[in-house]
Amino acid sequence: MFYLKEFFKSLGESWLRGTSFLLFSCLLAFSLTHRSWVAHTVERITPEKMVNPYFVAVMDGSVNAEGIRNVMKKIPGVMGVTFADDSDRKDKINALVSELGSDYSVDSSLMNFQSLRFVMNPQLSKDSLEFIREQVVKAGGTSHMTATQIRYPEVANVMNAHPFYRFLGKAGDWGVIGILALFWVISFWLTYDVFRSRSYLIEKFQRRKLVAAKSLATGLALIVLMFTAMGIWHDTLKVFDLVILFMVFSVFWTFSMQDWRWKPTL
Repeated sequence: MFYLKEFFKSLGESWLRGTSFLLFSCLLAFSLTHRSWVAHTVERITPEKMVNPYFVAVMDGSVNAEGIRNVMKKIPGVMGVTFADDSDRKDKINALVSELGSDYSVDSSLMNFQSLRFVMNPQLSKDSLEFIREQVVKAGGTSHMTATQIRYPEVANVMNAHPFYRFLGKAGDWGVIGILALFWVISFWLTYDVFRSRSYLIEKFQRRKLVAAKSLATGLALIVLMFTAMGIWHDTLKVFDLVILFMVFSVFWTFSMQDWRWKPTL
């Protein structure tokens, strides 16, 4: 109990450094004991999962567009079905005809089609998105209706070009864990002198040995036990991940296994 109290007293010597060390220790322990949850979260924040995918269905006048709209918007996963702007579509066709010349004529049936825009839930899988698209085309008839491929708003392209999302896309959950491990190492070294100074004073006047090492070991062991229990409770714990956590904590903890000399805290 003495070393556990000393662990928290050392953290309290510098609230900023102590809090950052405790925070990143907990975050790193959580990420490795709940890695499946981290992987699922990383997948959900990819651009394709944060923006609403959509496709546009185009049909001729023989298809009951309003009927298809009323039926399809009730399907789970379809967030909205809206008609495209007819005036904008006709203006584009007329502009194209004018460019082709006055001798070119357009069949009236080409001006008598409608477009529906289907907006879907981003949490749906690619197979589910394609299934909805196929059902829409099937409802209108393949000879009277066609549909674009599944598209994403332009913001998805911008996000995919960002280095952060590109990194997450390649590294996934291990990328998040790597970042947390890096911040933990930095916070460890920033807090290192606090434990060293307190250890020197206690060893000097209370005749104890390896106070800093034992305090750090006790505090980190408590964190590991807490999050291991949480991982078992949530059924996310894997032995390999737990070994990695022990290795990260132990490698840097070994630096505290040395004789201490006085160094005042900053």
